[in-house]
Amino acid sequence: MRLSMFLLVGAIGLAAAAGPLSAQETRYGAWAQADDGGEVRQLLDSLKGLIDEAERARAADPVFLKDLRDLVNRYENPWQTRLLFDDFRDGDFTRNPVWSVSAGQYVIETRGTYIGLRSSIAAAAAPAPAGGQQDLAGALLGALLQPRTTAQPGGAQFASIYTAVRISNAFALRLELTSKERAGRLDFGPYQGASGNLAYRLAYRPGARPGLQLLRLGPQGTAVIASYDQPLALEDGWPHVVDWTRDRAGAMTVAVDGRTVITASDLGLRDPFDGFLVINSGGSYAIRSIAVDGTK
Repeated sequence: MRLSMFLLVGAIGLAAAAGPLSAQETRYGAWAQADDGGEVRQLLDSLKGLIDEAERARAADPVFLKDLRDLVNRYENPWQTRLLFDDFRDGDFTRNPVWSVSAGQYVIETRGTYIGLRSSIAAAAAPAPAGGQQDLAGALLGALLQPRTTAQPGGAQFASIYTAVRISNAFALRLELTSKERAGRLDFGPYQGASGNLAYRLAYRPGARPGLQLLRLGPQGTAVIASYDQPLALEDGWPHVVDWTRDRAGAMTVAVDGRTVITASDLGLRDPFDGFLVINSGGSYAIRSIAVDGTK
């Protein structure tokens, strides 16, 4: 790993600049073999500790220390490039970026409480969590190839929209939305392949328990990676912000309005993603903005 070697050389140079240590001062022990993600994480932590110590002791050139710290910060944050952004203020979701409706109907509201990309579907009183027989959104493999209609087999209804955009496997997503009804379900997340049948999704279930689920979709169906087991009450007329990050080692964090509600790790999908999909299978929602950062 070229960058790992570069950081290691920097750490060795910094240690040399700081001067020799006595046996009593040594802080190094055996470094157990780890996977690539754990090895890099340990290397970064060690290098940050050396930088902090060298700054306190004035043991190295401040410019050199700043360059090393900037390098560590850049590598710690794998989300350096804006890959997708839309706040729908132009009133047109068919360009810049291009969103395609594959089922149901979406409109853009520019006035009132529920502004943004809007969809409404009659919601069941108690939507089933992922894995249940009524898990339409979770079982909707190949949604991008479905005909454009609100009527689906079994009398269920949903509305889906997607944009084709290359998203790196490590990403940082921020989605701002308002939710009107305390029933239903909204799924969103990045997908792989032309049919979208490989994907990570967040499933928000207004007024239900669990209130939020982190899902992985694959050929065998839907797997629940982690859940926030309490209800989420976002139906207060105010916009709410969902932050979802995934790093190079597969560690994911989900926060709602700045409060972390899910932490998990999954390496089931390792390749870059091909687009971003939203599915409303019950309820009334308006997405005010969406931003996805990652790497090229």
